[in-house]
Amino acid sequence: FKQKTAYEIGVRLVGSEMCIRDSYESEGYIILPRFFDDAEVQELLEVMRRILPTINRGTLTADHDPWTQEPGDDLNPLRVSYINDLFEYDQRLDDHMRSKRLVGVMMDLFGSDITAFQSATVIKPPQINFDYHGWHQDMYDYQPLSNFKNANAMTYLGDMGPGTGSTSLVPRSHLVGILQPVWEDVEGWPKKQRRLEGFEKYEPDVITPHFRPGDVLVFDSRLMHRANSNADDATKIGLVNVFQSADCIDIEGKNDFHVANLPIASQGKVLTREESMKMVSEGG
Repeated sequence: FKQKTAYEIGVRLVGSEMCIRDSYESEGYIILPRFFDDAEVQELLEVMRRILPTINRGTLTADHDPWTQEPGDDLNPLRVSYINDLFEYDQRLDDHMRSKRLVGVMMDLFGSDITAFQSATVIKPPQINFDYHGWHQDMYDYQPLSNFKNANAMTYLGDMGPGTGSTSLVPRSHLVGILQPVWEDVEGWPKKQRRLEGFEKYEPDVITPHFRPGDVLVFDSRLMHRANSNADDATKIGLVNVFQSADCIDIEGKNDFHVANLPIASQGKVLTREESMKMVSEGG
């Protein structure tokens, strides 16, 4: 894998909407280094520190480390690996989803009216083998949508490299179509491993950036990507907010996430929680 830092391959926000959109459309992703400052990162970590010890095994909207039930670290003692509908757990997480700068990037990409698609977190407990997670394209699960103006914004709350919980990508793979996913048994593994049929063709193009706390990765939901294992002794957390243009319609109504179709920005204005709820109640 080509190992670069987010600073080497990232797009810096310098007031150039065109630069951001051009990079996103051609590469399928953009990296925004140090998008959130240390104070914001620490606030979000403290919220997660309160939430994670309450997520017991068996929680319907959560997953845990399948390899062991031994305790994790102080941040993540129950070894949680995933939580969905995260915005409902704390007002600070709802506020993060509505960050004016973050939603502003989405408006630069998709226009002045933005809705939410998913609010979640992917967590790598200490010393977890995450290879079962495998290469995938989120759009396989999301389709059919009326267009492809749908993207994941991942906020990294820790230092994450190739072996410590980073995200690997295949640049420009959003342009090649949706590959068929396959789940295979691996001897001795507690879960099937996910892979993409024909992925070998794209493997030479894989990059694995090194992300630092506060970095944000925005990627097209058709982009081939994977979450990496964490050989570190500390939990690594990425906050997931998937946004889309308001004219990106879930044709079959498959999305049952609680945040689905929630208005986040309207006519260029980022909405408060109350404003969003009012629009929903009014059918806007």
